[in-house]
Amino acid sequence: MLELLLAFVIPFLAMIIVTRVTFSVFGGVIVTCMIAIFVLNVHMQSWFHVVLAVVSLVLGVFVARKQLRRKPGM
Repeated sequence: MLELLLAFVIPFLAMIIVTRVTFSVFGGVIVTCMIAIFVLNVHMQSWFHVVLAVVSLVLGVFVARKQLRRKPGM
């Protein structure tokens, strides 16, 4: 149950926070994928966890892009 929560929440929050720091959505995607692979070990989980992490990442990209247009940078 905890893995599901982490796979859904961490990529979303990491995408928003990293985009605010790096001023770039592309940089945020790279760092968020690295966090998901090496810290959360999403690639070793079941396919459902991987799909949930990807959906969370995509939602994070949309929210971060909107936020970056409204208030660029920190």
